[in-house]
Amino acid sequence: MQSADVQIKKFSRHLASFASRETPLCIPFLDLLRASPEAHLECSCKVYGDTVNPARFNLWYKNNGGSGLNPKIVAFLEHYAEIASIDRSLYYEVTGTDFLYEKVRYNVVGIDLRPDIDSSRIKLWHIVGDYPAMETRALGFAGISPDARRLKVHKGFLFGFDFVFSGASALKVYPVMHDYEIREHNAMLRDIVGEKVTMLAEHCHRVSFGFSTDKVGASAHMIPYDASDFIAKIGSRQLSDAFSATGSTGIIVAMDVGDINSGEYHTFNLYY
Repeated sequence: MQSADVQIKKFSRHLASFASRETPLCIPFLDLLRASPEAHLECSCKVYGDTVNPARFNLWYKNNGGSGLNPKIVAFLEHYAEIASIDRSLYYEVTGTDFLYEKVRYNVVGIDLRPDIDSSRIKLWHIVGDYPAMETRALGFAGISPDARRLKVHKGFLFGFDFVFSGASALKVYPVMHDYEIREHNAMLRDIVGEKVTMLAEHCHRVSFGFSTDKVGASAHMIPYDASDFIAKIGSRQLSDAFSATGSTGIIVAMDVGDINSGEYHTFNLYY
């Protein structure tokens, strides 16, 4: 657990590292951050070629068996709903009236603030443990690729939602594979996500494969054994520059599967 001051300094340092600063749209998230010393702050940037969007942050809350959504998170969501046209109906459509919050291991909330305000968004994710009914519901939801079900080999499951300021929303699911599962299911991986993605996955502790209702294709969220060596293998100037700016060695690199297989490494998300 880090103090609120440490978390705020990390927040500010991240923005400064990418020559950015907080805006009024950051205020509800900063209020939540100050009130949540029990949560872990994750920083992120989205890179498109030489354009960097660093106003991306997530807060991870460990769920201690609560039977409902953390009141701090509820207040956070409601605050942004007063600012933008946030529509959470998809969340209730997927989780239903019988969602068992006590099955949730972690709740995650985040912001992704963009120059185009309407495309900015807030995020809400759940990591569930042994909850087959919710896995089946989320993986089978309309718009989620059947490949997500094929890649679901590990116990536990991450799924979440983007609530866009324009009023749009999307369900996202993330089947994960650990290194031993990547080795065990290597042939299946090559068939589903391709040779280049599989080769990168072989250098990772684990990889989560992201599928969304608002996007065709998958993304690979990769946690490498050795971040410096991994980034050197990819050979992207933009990725190397972003990695250096973070000052961190523990990172997650997220890229579209199609981009990796095409050898296009200049569009990605970085988390640390």
